[in-house]
Amino acid sequence: MRAFVLTLASLAAGCGAAAAGEGARPELAAWTYTFTVDPSLTRLEATVCFEGPPPSALTPIDAAGARYLRGAEGPLGPEAAPLSVEGRAIATAHLPPDACVAYVVDLDAAARQRGGLHGAYRIDGDLIAATGVWLWAPRERAEDARVTARFELPDDVRLSPLWARAGGGRHRLDERAFRFTAYAAFGRFETVNVGVPGACLHVSVLGGGVRMGTDGLVRSLRGSADAVSMMFGEFPVRRASILAVPTPFSTTSPFGIVGRGTLPTVAILVGDRAEEARLARAWVPVHELAHLAMPFVDREDAWLAEGIATYYQEILRARAGLFPPEQAWRNLDDGFRRGARDGTGRSLREESRDMMRTAAYRRVYWAGAAIALLADVEMRARSNGRRSLDDALERLRDCCADRTAPMSGREALERLDAEMPGVIAPIARRWLGADEFPDLRAAYARLGLTRSEDGLGIDPSLETRTLREAIVAPRVDLAPIPRCGPHRADRSEASTESTPPNP
Repeated sequence: MRAFVLTLASLAAGCGAAAAGEGARPELAAWTYTFTVDPSLTRLEATVCFEGPPPSALTPIDAAGARYLRGAEGPLGPEAAPLSVEGRAIATAHLPPDACVAYVVDLDAAARQRGGLHGAYRIDGDLIAATGVWLWAPRERAEDARVTARFELPDDVRLSPLWARAGGGRHRLDERAFRFTAYAAFGRFETVNVGVPGACLHVSVLGGGVRMGTDGLVRSLRGSADAVSMMFGEFPVRRASILAVPTPFSTTSPFGIVGRGTLPTVAILVGDRAEEARLARAWVPVHELAHLAMPFVDREDAWLAEGIATYYQEILRARAGLFPPEQAWRNLDDGFRRGARDGTGRSLREESRDMMRTAAYRRVYWAGAAIALLADVEMRARSNGRRSLDDALERLRDCCADRTAPMSGREALERLDAEMPGVIAPIARRWLGADEFPDLRAAYARLGLTRSEDGLGIDPSLETRTLREAIVAPRVDLAPIPRCGPHRADRSEASTESTPPNP
């Protein structure tokens, strides 16, 4: 593709601003992408071919992606000309039907922004680039549009599993690809296919690897996924891509992030000096994978999604035998104490809404986890052990896992409450409006837990032990582990992947 000449007229304007005088246009029903990257992974070129009349514009799926655009032209062919950019939108309304356009993204500039896993991130010779950095989509598009993509990569460069496969080397995209950010890796890394109960995981080990070796790293991440399978008896989704990203000066896993799309993508930092036994017990991989048990909830309601994941990071590790049950209760209590000391003195609803600005993470995460514990204990007590928070979350997953837009916290609560009406929602509403940390004394009494200056006391008597042990009891009704293709994937992802049967 020849070099582009483009005047970026007003990239600082609002995202998706319409061209002056532009009338309503029909929603685009089908289009295709072809993506290429150069061998040094510094530049991505995209060709977008529309079927029928073009949209008014192409816009980045994340407004921040506009800063990395380096040019656009169309319609492709002898009369191709630079396309103008107005208000973070590539103008395409004047193009003829069935036109193809092209745009170029500076991946190197994105990596230099130091946005970490949220943007673009280099690790040795490999590159992680969130789709928010490089994916642009028609402004007017049908919810059920037919969209495919193909990647033309240098011979020694591979792509981590990203979207659903459509056959013939193509990917299939639905509206989730444009509403949610996903995480893609380009490079010379190795991908290992791993089966867990009811699902196939594709683990891409980036960079120079870790001291424990790829096999040890994959075993530890598979153990985390097995733990998450203890929530429903199967892993929450049928397929997921995991990017294992070595990070220096760490002996554990300090951070992770979840991407949504036609295929969930989870990027996890892994200490390059981590030992397998320690990483296998780490909370970060379990926390991030547990997020897949819920649809994406609006960020202002982070208390719900993060609270659920924080509660289960302890409960699931105990269920899987990664540490003794007593350790789970002590970990939870320690987190609750820290969460009660954190925050800005406002209600949990306000803390959650402003968390990214105030950094009141402990208050939001652990207050949400406390609400999860209160709900779980109450559901089990009212039903004599026949219903639990697991059941409410499974109902939510079954109804709404494939949503193409974020779910509000209010709707998520209503759907969770449907499993046992009048339990979860009232508990949540009580503490969302309060400026104090949730009161756990009654739940602790039911569980046989007592606090003191010396730590957490655990009552061994049968009366309280029964409920406590039921919460951390391992699942025995696990789904079969599917065949997920060769253990080591070759370069052709399409030829090695398989999808587990419907549950």
